[in-house]
Amino acid sequence: MKKFLVGLNVLLLVLVGYLYYLHFSKPVGTKAGNTNSQSASDSTANPSGLIGYIDLDTLQKYYKYYEKIKVDFEKKQTAANNEITSLQNRYQKRTNDLQDKAATMTPQEQENAMIEINKMQQDFQNRKVAIDNELFEYNNKIKEDILSRIEGFLKDYNKDKRFTYIFSYESGFMFYKDTSLNITDEVVKGLNELYDAEQKK
Repeated sequence: MKKFLVGLNVLLLVLVGYLYYLHFSKPVGTKAGNTNSQSASDSTANPSGLIGYIDLDTLQKYYKYYEKIKVDFEKKQTAANNEITSLQNRYQKRTNDLQDKAATMTPQEQENAMIEINKMQQDFQNRKVAIDNELFEYNNKIKEDILSRIEGFLKDYNKDKRFTYIFSYESGFMFYKDTSLNITDEVVKGLNELYDAEQKK
């Protein structure tokens, strides 16, 4: 689960970069003789320069949808681990059984036993790789999903261009923060309202 959280944090940092891009890619009008009107237009069209931040620990703790996908992922991870353990135990048991009988086997039976053991080992490795890939793909899918939800909410939340930048904060990544810039509660509240509305449909 720790890898999942780290991955989510990386995606949130990508979101910050996307907001940077939106800000710096805006065209700047500089026609002569139109300075006053351009300034008036900029004051309403351009962001205010205000910065906000979202505390990731708080978001992960109180965002209902995040809690749901966290539980879902942990269930899938547990099921995957159980399947791998079961396959490994089955392989080990069969290997031990054949080794115990090896002394009484004919050369042909020993050869067949080795073929069987090698096949079981290969099947186990193939299935383990498949399970790992399934988990990896599912992990990426839910990270993209939650990032999309947060990004979509922030676009609507900041449609008045109140904030120029909205950062993600996590303990250990920032030495100082002004808590007056913390918009986490508002964001979590808004995200939960959207999630609750989805559940009622």
